[in-house]
Amino acid sequence: MMKRYFYILLAAISAFVLYGCSKEEAPLPVDKGLAGEWVLSSWNGTAPGEDFSVYMAIREDGTFDIFEKVVTSVYVRYSGTFTADGTTFSGTYSDGRPLNATYGYELGDDGNSLTMTASGPVEDVCVYTRTDIPDDVLAASAADGTKAAADTPRFL
Repeated sequence: MMKRYFYILLAAISAFVLYGCSKEEAPLPVDKGLAGEWVLSSWNGTAPGEDFSVYMAIREDGTFDIFEKVVTSVYVRYSGTFTADGTTFSGTYSDGRPLNATYGYELGDDGNSLTMTASGPVEDVCVYTRTDIPDDVLAASAADGTKAAADTPRFL
């Protein structure tokens, strides 16, 4: 009889431990002003040309999509996750590759501009304007996991 209670108690403790370990951690809160859709309007003080364009979709759940036409003639979509602590933006692409830098960021007073400054030896300054990403850009295919995609330079 005592063995039976022991096994019931052991099963209850095991269930409690397994349930406690399976909970996902809540994502870090994201500055609600940062969430939205953005287009690159200036890179180091220069407006991008017709063959150079970057859009970003930043979500409150800590995920992003970057649509870029930088080294290709068509838009390529890169996805990933990020953290933003109010002044610093960093992240990782879905293939595990980190963003090119950690970025300091600042929202404009009206919430419609976002300035991101790369930290490191080259302090690129990117200014984004809040916009709706066009449907043809949203239709861009995701970069695949091939070596060519992995070797392609990424804007962020």
